[in-house]
Amino acid sequence: MSRIGKPAGTDAAVGMDAPASRTMRLCLGGAEFWSHLERDIRAARDYVYVQTLSFEGDAAGRGLADALLACGAPRKRIVVDAVTKYLINDRFIDLPSARRDAGLQREVAATGEMCDRLERGGVPVRFAWPVGRRFHRLIARNHKKLIAIDDRVAYLGGINFSDHNFAWHDFMIRIESPGIAAFLREDFEHTWRGHDRAASAEIDGDEIVVGEGRGNAELRDAVSRALDRATRRIILQCPYVSEPFWSALGRAHRRGVHVTVMMPEAHNRAVMKWGTLDASRREGFEVLMLPGPMTHAKVMRIDDSVVLGSANFDYVSFRMQPEVVLITSAPGLVREIGERILEPDLARCREPAEERRQRWRERLGGISMRVLEMLSSSIRERRPGPIPLATWRDGHAIPGPR
Repeated sequence: MSRIGKPAGTDAAVGMDAPASRTMRLCLGGAEFWSHLERDIRAARDYVYVQTLSFEGDAAGRGLADALLACGAPRKRIVVDAVTKYLINDRFIDLPSARRDAGLQREVAATGEMCDRLERGGVPVRFAWPVGRRFHRLIARNHKKLIAIDDRVAYLGGINFSDHNFAWHDFMIRIESPGIAAFLREDFEHTWRGHDRAASAEIDGDEIVVGEGRGNAELRDAVSRALDRATRRIILQCPYVSEPFWSALGRAHRRGVHVTVMMPEAHNRAVMKWGTLDASRREGFEVLMLPGPMTHAKVMRIDDSVVLGSANFDYVSFRMQPEVVLITSAPGLVREIGERILEPDLARCREPAEERRQRWRERLGGISMRVLEMLSSSIRERRPGPIPLATWRDGHAIPGPR
């Protein structure tokens, strides 16, 4: 089984070897993430801005709501993608089977009540990228997950505020950096006004990039440059992988880089798994299966740096959706991701022997992914700017407050 080595000179504690102006800590899993975030919200004095894909009326969502209502900071806001108005607990809430599910409908009602309670308590909740009558827009969403607090602390990663997402194998990065927190605050404020933006900055030696969901050329270019710099080892863990990364990983493999992709064995989007297995045959990179709960982590180790954030490594994230990505070589964080995520997961992975016996599934998955990518240009449609935000109750677009 493949293994990764530690970067040289990483014996110090996490963050101690980084520039004095910023420290980074891995928060692995929903419980660890929440234990840090709850303390940071309690300590906030100026603002707490939260953007997430899903915000549901279960223990995870209510915990965030309660913490914000108890927080003394004068400015508290939440932006949620409008998919939460249609999809809760990974189920479309208006399907006949969902309407017959009393437990699910109680959670739908609890989500609306939670949003009402926040509004009454002075914490506005707004929904980005309203769908309206064009339900094909649900395919591409405002996918960013970020938190900024007091121009002091920031969080990036893949965890949404829902119980099932808290239970998945996923992580957030807690960053103490005035520069990164201010950058994410500015991005949140653009989203709040309905102006999704493309932006990038180099802060404390890290590269942070935001894609606005209309091609995301700057985001693709930043990650492509990082891949092109690889000389020894690439390890990618992500449930959703497609072009442009299949080809990029193949190019790295052909120039002698050892490339491994880890995907969940129990995948919630099987076409992605079969398509990646098909691509690995063509491109030559290694694919390993992760047993256990759904793996939702989105991280790529490239030699002694990591790429992480809200984006999956697929055409949807890198061409169609607003996303935020951090590229960092902070030795402590790179080491911690290796020791707590990549090394243990490589040790429990297995070869996809059973899947390899179903070659027809691989071929069908590969064809399906290529067709979906070709269709994405029509699905994506150029959205007008600004895109006004909506509320939970009326669903109508409203101007984003300034």
